[in-house]
Amino acid sequence: MKQLNYDVLIIGGGFAGSTAAWHLANKGLKILLIDSKPWNRIGDKPCGDAVSKEHFDNLGMPYPEGEQLEQKIDGIKLYSPDMSTEWTVKGEGFEINAPAYTQRILREARDRGVEVMDLTTAMKPILEDGFVRGAVIFDRRKEEQIEVKAKMVIEATGYSRSFRSKLPHEVPVSEDMDERDADIAYREVAYTKEDIDEPGYLKIFINQTTSPGGYWWYFPKGRDKVNIGLGIQGGMGYPSIYTFYEKYWKEYGADVDRNRMIVKGGALVPTRRPLDTLVWNGIIVIGDSGYTANPVHGGGKGSAMISGFCAARATLNSFEKGDFSAQSLWETNLCYNERYGAKQASLELFRRFLQKLSDDDINYGMRKKVIREEDLLEASMTGDLQLSVADKAMRVIAGLGRPSLLYKLKNVAEYMKEIKTLYRAYPAGPDQLPKWKGEVKQLILEFDKVISK
Repeated sequence: MKQLNYDVLIIGGGFAGSTAAWHLANKGLKILLIDSKPWNRIGDKPCGDAVSKEHFDNLGMPYPEGEQLEQKIDGIKLYSPDMSTEWTVKGEGFEINAPAYTQRILREARDRGVEVMDLTTAMKPILEDGFVRGAVIFDRRKEEQIEVKAKMVIEATGYSRSFRSKLPHEVPVSEDMDERDADIAYREVAYTKEDIDEPGYLKIFINQTTSPGGYWWYFPKGRDKVNIGLGIQGGMGYPSIYTFYEKYWKEYGADVDRNRMIVKGGALVPTRRPLDTLVWNGIIVIGDSGYTANPVHGGGKGSAMISGFCAARATLNSFEKGDFSAQSLWETNLCYNERYGAKQASLELFRRFLQKLSDDDINYGMRKKVIREEDLLEASMTGDLQLSVADKAMRVIAGLGRPSLLYKLKNVAEYMKEIKTLYRAYPAGPDQLPKWKGEVKQLILEFDKVISK
């Protein structure tokens, strides 16, 4: 078997992996990035394709341009199940051509020294002395196995978790996921029969009948093209996602011309807090494989970029020290939790609360302003749901028809604050991780009991 040696092996070239490669390029490291897809499909993942502008600004990443940018976003319109209430939440962003943007980032990384191999799969990890030291890969172009030794591995295999799932169970980053903490998503991109009104606004439709535990989306990609799809909660025994799509798509996309479809596909989207640790000896896990997607709306591109940035920063520091232990790579966790993970854990609780509500609860809460637009904006941006004394008094009046809804909302706000505080006090090193994990799981168990009453 042929053997190759690198400083860093990146497995997966999607938003997370390409971001890590882009930040590591031209830093004096010998880097190999592999992806199982052919070059022209790298970065192609079934999702809404929307990314907030702030992620590019905060991480120093270039904006999408030309064919990479399909629509500038001005905000989101959120609709109640009965369609009688419409909320508008302002916020700049981009509806992108994900493969085109990802491939641009990879080309820039490649031009600065990163080697990229498409149609290449990581078959199994190489383990030595409790460290991940590379992988046995399979190059499908040449039909040959190659043993790639690396000082460290960045795992970005997406929702498949195809590499880290092969690690021994005692390795913390091999943690599995409860199916109920994921959404099953399906989307189609197609042309519309006529021009779209307000193409700068993404539309989200909440409805427990047409998308139980999730929502429908209608995301314009210009004047006459749209990304339309839905997600439903996994692990609940619901019918196939395609059953829901075929039955209800006309309710949300009557203007869609399915005879002029561009692409379609489904995927699993993690909707929980991040992995308890994104790192262990010789390995960093990022993107969907590290459960970095937003638990409420399932958007994962911006947070994947954050995880890739944090992984690159920790990697460079580890090479400076010549230490690739979990302790040395721990900065990835601290960086990610500060920038996004604490908010993400808080939003997991908000998601669990929303999934317990009936359509009648949601209609009432939105119509009466028991839950408000500013709550959604604040929660999505900070992970907080603040209820002042005056605010509570006003909501008591609004919620008189459904006192249990107001009571649960109050408890949700308190638990969201508690779990965010726990994540702000994330362990300084691996030895403190078991105790912290126990505290997090206990808090979530208590929360679930409260909202189930």
